Amino acid sequence: MKSPDYALTIRSVEAIPVVVPLLHPIKWARGEIKDIDNVIVIVTLSDGTQGIADAPRPTIYGETQQSIATIIQNHFAPKLKDVDVFDLTGVWSVFDQYAGNPAAKSAIDMAIYDAQAKHLGIPCAQLLGGTVKVLPVNRRLMLGSNKEMLAEAERMIKRYGFKAWKVKCGMDKKRDIALLRALRKLVGDDHEITIDCNQGYSAQDLLETAPYFEEVNVALIEEPIPARDGAGKRFCAERTRIPISGDDSCMTPDDVLHELQLGGIRAVVIKCARTGYTQSRQVLALAKSFYTPAHNGTQADMQIGCVAAAHFASTYTTPH
Repeated sequence: MKSPDYALTIRSVEAIPVVVPLLHPIKWARGEIKDIDNVIVIVTLSDGTQGIADAPRPTIYGETQQSIATIIQNHFAPKLKDVDVFDLTGVWSVFDQYAGNPAAKSAIDMAIYDAQAKHLGIPCAQLLGGTVKVLPVNRRLMLGSNKEMLAEAERMIKRYGFKAWKVKCGMDKKRDIALLRALRKLVGDDHEITIDCNQGYSAQDLLETAPYFEEVNVALIEEPIPARDGAGKRFCAERTRIPISGDDSCMTPDDVLHELQLGGIRAVVIKCARTGYTQSRQVLALAKSFYTPAHNGTQADMQIGCVAAAHFASTYTTPH
């Protein structure tokens, strides 16, 4: 819906592809990336205010850098021109005309919120109902040899004082158990250890390894088995005290509701890069309605995306 002349409207939406080489490849159970090839999205308002966001393109979403830039430039941008920047219902009615494209939609959504906040002279966290604050973060240990991963943990403790770890697992059960035992011995009992298997295990694998994960006091297991194996997740969840967290199975608010109703997950990962701020608020509300904790994650975001996620994370509390 186009806005009256006095409204603050969207003048333009730009999509700028960028490629940032990584110092070290990012590896996980189902893939690897050597470059960050994201899209920077800029929303300019009728008064000149600009909002910015980062659109990463994890392969599991089915998006590419080219597809993100194309749908924004050729479809979303023309239809959003002159729309009231505070009319998020109107913005999402445009998005809903096109299936999929979560990263493209989410980047525009967050850039709009960023522009709103700048126009009002407040942080996004405040616009979203929170306040800017210091946030607890963990250090992600990417897949490598056990020796490399333990050395990385030791460096991060000495350099930054990390006391929480997210360990990439899911390719070799015996190796994962040995790594987690060694990491617990290295960091002591007062550090939190969570693991992310990126769907690398089967339900049977998880049943076999869960007792060892309990032994080293793993706090959370993120997406351990295939995302759509809801029955398997529930079966495993009923047989381990460690909560299973939904990530790849929780792409949309509908997905989150489905997973919570199945009862296989006891935590939800919120990734603003795939649900923007608008749908992330819906995901958070669903998690709260099921008395289930949520926590923010990232996915090859650049600093722009990490800061955007931090603003959203400032609107709620989490035990992890």
